[in-house]
Amino acid sequence: MRSTDTNELAAQSSAGTDSAVQEAHGMRIDAERRSDEVVLARVTGEVDLLSAPDLRKWVREEVATPTKLVLDLDGVDFLGSAGLSVLAELAEKSAHNHLNWAVVASNRVVLRPLEATGLANQMPVYSSVDEAIKGLTKDS
Repeated sequence: MRSTDTNELAAQSSAGTDSAVQEAHGMRIDAERRSDEVVLARVTGEVDLLSAPDLRKWVREEVATPTKLVLDLDGVDFLGSAGLSVLAELAEKSAHNHLNWAVVASNRVVLRPLEATGLANQMPVYSSVDEAIKGLTKDS
């Protein structure tokens, strides 16, 4: 798949999962719809003023309830206030039972802003994808 700065979405089916890649403004979302109803989205690059609207749009268009979402942010190099705003919106949706989700964050680039703003206390944060998926699927 070629790299581009414009939104590009490609989907393919494999072994019970659907996967898609979206790239925009220095951010990439590699998403996988797993057979256990979990959408695993690995976000890499910068989540800033330019790319955060693309992340927000992706979540609105690609994540329908009652899907479970794991947002893996370990590949994020920069998390700006616009990205934090997207995460705060997701936390709000979760508080109103409109979304069952978890964040994977083990690097300081992501953890520090989450902790400094208090968002880390408002959302389920895990240190690995496996822990996050177990956390979401234990009640199923």
